[in-house]
Amino acid sequence: MKEVKQTKTQLKKRRDEINQQLNKVNEDLQFELERNPEDQAIQLEQDEVSTTMEANLQRELSDIEEKLAAVDEE
Repeated sequence: MKEVKQTKTQLKKRRDEINQQLNKVNEDLQFELERNPEDQAIQLEQDEVSTTMEANLQRELSDIEEKLAAVDEE
């Protein structure tokens, strides 16, 4: 039982970390494009990275939520 509690604690800790990262990514996605086309290109590349990161974090968060639900059912 102690092992399950530790795992649950670790999952909750990781869930909190992911939520913090998602908040940061969402803040990064809210920007105004620069006037300079070269700067715009850089911003758009960074936007793609942030969007991919957000999708990966959401996927990991979903997995953690499923695992936490399974632990609660035991």
